[in-house]
Amino acid sequence: MATKKVKIGTKPNNSEVEEWVATRSKQQPPEPAPEKMRRLTLDISESLHRAIKMKSVEEGVPMANLLRDLLQEHFVN
Repeated sequence: MATKKVKIGTKPNNSEVEEWVATRSKQQPPEPAPEKMRRLTLDISESLHRAIKMKSVEEGVPMANLLRDLLQEHFVN
């Protein structure tokens, strides 16, 4: 028979949970639904693709996010 003993710890402190329940707002505003995305295909030169890729690596963001931000700035703002 096994001689392994399992130690049962102390009861967890629920003061943070109780405080959250007491102080939370009763009605949370609904989150807006994310806008539907559409795909856009572009033909670009290899050198432009390479430049975009290098910039995205430098900034540590995916190419799609980098281009999406640029298009957003130009056409929406």
